[in-house]
Formats: sequence, structure tokens, C-alpha cells
Amino acid sequence: MASPWATRLLLMAAWSMGCGEAFRCYSCERPTPIYACKNITYCKLEDTACKTTLEKVESEYPFDQSPMVTRSCSSSCLATDPDSIGAAHPIFCCFRDLCNSAERAKLGAGTLATLGAVFLGHRLS
Repeated sequence: MASPWATRLLLMAAWSMGCGEAFRCYSCERPTPIYACKNITYCKLEDTACKTTLEKVESEYPFDQSPMVTRSCSSSCLATDPDSIGAAHPIFCCFRDLCNSAERAKLGAGTLATLGAVFLGHRLS
């Protein structure tokens, strides 16, 4: 007979798996403006994250175009360090169903620092 501790652990594991529901992410294989990347993909069972890669930021004034991104499901998403300078293609990870939409993306200090570093890297090269 299973101990109460083991039973609780199994119930928590089953609950965290989403009761058999597929994990979903927004995806676009080719660089696409952030606002236009709206395809929904059902991820594989081994996928645990939604990955967004910043592909291109406009580097010249008047800065009127949206940054270009690719988005996908990922089994091992490793985000770019927000304190790194000059990262060519910063990577952002999130770990909830449909968490990588433009509407849900919050531009925190780390994200703004990364975007600034990318911009400066383009201007200085």
C-alpha cells in the first residue's frame, strides 16, 4: 500500500501535467513582426516551454517597425542572460500554456536592457 506522502506526490504530478491536455505555444518559423506571430501550435509531450527568439530590431531612426521574432515550443529553453551586452539573438522562455503572446509579454527591466544591448550592438558594428 502506498504511503500518504507518495499518494500526494503522484496527485501533484498528475495535476501539474494539466490532466492530459496538450501544451500550446504561439509559433512562427520565419522572422515575423511580434504582433503578427499568432499561430497556435500543440507542442510535443516532451516540450516544457514556449521559446521566443528576437531575430531583428530596427537599428535606424525613426524606429517605426516592430521587432522580428521567431516563436516555437521547446523541450529545453535556455534564456539569454538579460545582463549580457550585444547578444545577436536574445532568447526569452516562458512555461505556461500560450504564454509567449505579444499581449502577455511584459517588458521588464531585463527585457528592456536586452533590447537596448541588441540595439547598441547593431549601432556599434
